[in-house]
Amino acid sequence: MKRFSTLIAATAALGLAAFAYAGGPEDQAGAAEPSPAAQPSMPSTDSQSQPSATAQSSTSTSQGTRLAAIVPEGMSAQEACTGFKSVEECVATLHVSQNLSIPFPDLKSKVTGGAKLGAAIHQLKPDANVKAELRKAEEQARSDTRSPQG
Repeated sequence: MKRFSTLIAATAALGLAAFAYAGGPEDQAGAAEPSPAAQPSMPSTDSQSQPSATAQSSTSTSQGTRLAAIVPEGMSAQEACTGFKSVEECVATLHVSQNLSIPFPDLKSKVTGGAKLGAAIHQLKPDANVKAELRKAEEQARSDTRSPQG
């Protein structure tokens, strides 16, 4: 549970940091600034999760940038993942949305409403190879959420 909370916090911080950075360089003095600024807006369920999130966010900037690239414009990573059972499920759904050009709100509505991701893909994009697309998105999600350890 602690790892899940840390992963959510890090994903949200990285997504928010990337969006803040993408908002314009005139808002910031340097690229290292956005992550600490984004942390106060994150909900914290465990007082020990914030230091871990800070350490993780500093080592996975490329992951945060990659996640920010798939979150729909005008939406934070935290908003995008609200309602999902896990961060990995959210990220897989984001990838399916991007890979198949399915509007994320439509896909999210189905998945958070109780449908499995594969069934949602089939409903919204009947011509897609559901098995292959699901496998691809789940692998992309695992890659995006895997903590970088050498």
